[in-house]
Amino acid sequence: MTKLAIAGEAGFAISLADAPQPGGAPNYTLETLRKLREVLPAGSELFCLMGADSFVGLRKWRGGTEIPFAASLIVASRPGQRLDHLAAQLPQGLNLECEVVARESDTAIQTQPEAEIRLYRLRNQGGKIAPFYLLPGLQVEISASAIRQQVRSTEADRVPTLDVLPLAVADYIRSHGLYQ
Repeated sequence: MTKLAIAGEAGFAISLADAPQPGGAPNYTLETLRKLREVLPAGSELFCLMGADSFVGLRKWRGGTEIPFAASLIVASRPGQRLDHLAAQLPQGLNLECEVVARESDTAIQTQPEAEIRLYRLRNQGGKIAPFYLLPGLQVEISASAIRQQVRSTEADRVPTLDVLPLAVADYIRSHGLYQ
């Protein structure tokens, strides 16, 4: 479905870094980021984008305190979820330092002019520092679980075509009877 979704999109490629492992062993974000880091050219930047709803559980993730140092975290707001108290959600051992005034040249994140980016620093107990980005103004009403629920509640021969679901993907879901 990913191949179908990105067909014809310049700059996109499939990665199997997070594909299911033989024997069903779980994938952990930290190991996936490390695998990606190994194959990137020297000097490349790696970011880990997650919604605020996922970020609040980071303290329970395996290697949660190491993830921001494997890839810079970008936390995007979710509808109805404020970012004001994210410092309290950080894994133990990480501290959020004051907001950094970001200039265009300070950040590798290219965004639309209307999108606000807040840049902070995270510091671990060993004094290591990592950039930490917040995208507080995003109000995108989309989630994979909502799409699956909409597919389940629709007749089997009709898969809804949403603005976020390419027609080729909707056709694939319908033809394979997925999410029923």
